[in-house]
Amino acid sequence: MAKASGFVVYTYAKDSKGGPPTCTGSCASVWAPVTGVPKAGPADNFPGTFGVVTGAGGVKQITYNGYPLYTLVGAPALSTKGNGGMWHVIILSGSDITGG
Repeated sequence: MAKASGFVVYTYAKDSKGGPPTCTGSCASVWAPVTGVPKAGPADNFPGTFGVVTGAGGVKQITYNGYPLYTLVGAPALSTKGNGGMWHVIILSGSDITGG
């Protein structure tokens, strides 16, 4: 899954569903929280749900299926180089993003 800007979003294995983000401090300088208002495009049909959770310092971080979302700082658009280990790209099928 990617933000409208093309930056891929990740979940962090140490986060708990519905819990606060655990990637803070120096972790958050590498893995930036995805903030703002969650909104799918008009043709998008996501199998999960978006929400918001309050993180460190009162930051409102976007969640997907209850898990906080992050981007890898400095990664180029559409790059998934951070995928693996504790960090996971949310995989969607073509029909999820085309409404088909």
